[in-house]
Amino acid sequence: MIVAYLATGARDVAAGCEEESVPVVVEQRAGTAAELARAAARTAPAGIGVGGDAETLVVALAGWPEPYVTAPVAHARKIGHVAARLAARRPLGFLGP
Repeated sequence: MIVAYLATGARDVAAGCEEESVPVVVEQRAGTAAELARAAARTAPAGIGVGGDAETLVVALAGWPEPYVTAPVAHARKIGHVAARLAARRPLGFLGP
């Protein structure tokens, strides 16, 4: 399961995870994308968290000190796919626009 703490883009992040058949828990929170992602990763059973502020989304791993993937909010669904594929241990695929 992935945990996502987001200020915006929650529906699309959740849709991306669900399309990959990986459950996600989404909570609306305020803060910087990186801080939210790290907090979410620490509470997620899979150790994978998504955080987002008004402009940026971040995928973080509980055991990794830096953001793993960063993207603009416009790519929220793709970020959901990336987080889900990490949790399912599947190839990430193409991350470009």
